Amino acid sequence: MTWHAVDGAGLALATGRPPQPPGATSPAAALAAAPVATWPITTVADDGRRVDVADALGPGGARVAVLLERLATRPPPPADLDLAALAQATPAGPVPAPLAAVGLAEAVEATARVDEAWLAAVDGCRSAPRAPLVAAGRGTELEAALHLAMLVATGPIDEGLPAEERVASGARVWLLGGAVAWALLGAGRDLADTDVDPFEAWADLVSYGIWPVGPVDGRLVVGVDTTSAAWRPPGFPLTTATT
Repeated sequence: MTWHAVDGAGLALATGRPPQPPGATSPAAALAAAPVATWPITTVADDGRRVDVADALGPGGARVAVLLERLATRPPPPADLDLAALAQATPAGPVPAPLAAVGLAEAVEATARVDEAWLAAVDGCRSAPRAPLVAAGRGTELEAALHLAMLVATGPIDEGLPAEERVASGARVWLLGGAVAWALLGAGRDLADTDVDPFEAWADLVSYGIWPVGPVDGRLVVGVDTTSAAWRPPGFPLTTATT
């Protein structure tokens, strides 16, 4: 039995025609080999069986699928999104600093002054799920999730975009890697040694196109695309105490 990653119409992602051999050995392997990601994406077997992204990725796959759908369809954040609370729940632990929601150009400038110890902690947290997932035989699922996240998140990028938008996109992809890995790990369940997903809050921000930068000069900086009229924080740009 072989599997193929296909679009919503059941056609091969690269050609737009019915899938052809050789195919992959599992739904996750098919997703990991997908050349592009036209949402919605699913997998189909030689006998016509279909397995969606959530099921193909196994435990935690439903959470990953939600994040990918938001990235692909780009809905505005919900009106009740608590930007401050989500931003303060950083992957390296709570940061109860005043919130500074800024444009992408200012956010890029702020990256040079991000707290280095905090950033190192985020980096370590980001890579932590790989070893237990691989040890549990879920390496292919992890690679599939990371591959899809990269394809979906970078798909809309135009090389003609301003530099700050490309930098912001790359930073969000970096954070998204940790987010999907922790989602698959299933915090508090089989493989994690914690009952908290440290990337959960920032995963929501990133999936809505928001760029949480981190603690900079005593503020918690969040980058927002000011060219989009779909959503902005109330009173944007702002700096408000949230402690």
